[in-house]
Amino acid sequence: MLKRKIAEILRKIHLLQLADSALLIIERLRNYFPNRRFSLQNPYFKTPPAHLAYDAYNHVRWQTYHDMGRRHAELIADLIKKHVKEQNIKIFEWGCGPARVIRHLTKIEGFRKIDIFGADYNKESIRWCQKNIDSISFMTSQLKPPLPNPIKDFDCIYALSVFTHLSERMHYEWMDELLKALKPDGILIFTTQGDIFKNRLLLADREKYEIGQLVVKDQIQEGKKHFSAFHPPDFVINHLLKDCVVVQHIESPTSYSLEQDVWVVKRPIVV
Repeated sequence: MLKRKIAEILRKIHLLQLADSALLIIERLRNYFPNRRFSLQNPYFKTPPAHLAYDAYNHVRWQTYHDMGRRHAELIADLIKKHVKEQNIKIFEWGCGPARVIRHLTKIEGFRKIDIFGADYNKESIRWCQKNIDSISFMTSQLKPPLPNPIKDFDCIYALSVFTHLSERMHYEWMDELLKALKPDGILIFTTQGDIFKNRLLLADREKYEIGQLVVKDQIQEGKKHFSAFHPPDFVINHLLKDCVVVQHIESPTSYSLEQDVWVVKRPIVV
């Protein structure tokens, strides 16, 4: 609780990003030897620059980057195998960062051909991906819609912890944009900070969450990891997805080492 109160004070006086830069130095020093050991044991596994990883994931532990990326890729792969019936498929990760998950998805059992695309608004992350990750098409997007061309006609679009860093207005604008980029029977997979996160909120924000309102912690650049949104399931179902088909909702799938809620949805049914 004390740590959250300190973070709230830093947020209000606009020093949270500066404090985060100092914590990056500590994080790099703390993980120097474990990261060196990982690199020696995995000489062909390319890791991103530390500042890109920290900006995206709040840590620079390469073993965690590898293991969690692979575990979360397994979740995406399992959902695709469950809900996508085509043999030749197109997959798009919106908000791919420095490729923690997407790099593990080039081969999914049961499909004849897989084309994979990734986009992120961090141009430096995309340049690193383009240079270091093979067999995937990467491109730069913007914080606001539209998606870059030719991002369309996908069997699956997924976004892990992206809506969690957007304002309420951007939730609706991006939901419309992503759904338009799907094939008629395609699926959108995304994650939210649901009920497991509400006890991490201070009292006033927790009360707002409890009555079904989206809680947004801003006062920092939108899209950054400390710009944080918390999503009551009622808000997601009754507002964000009110015209969509909710195919599956997984509350905090810890078996995949993920605390955020997972939603699988399809485009609205046109009558």
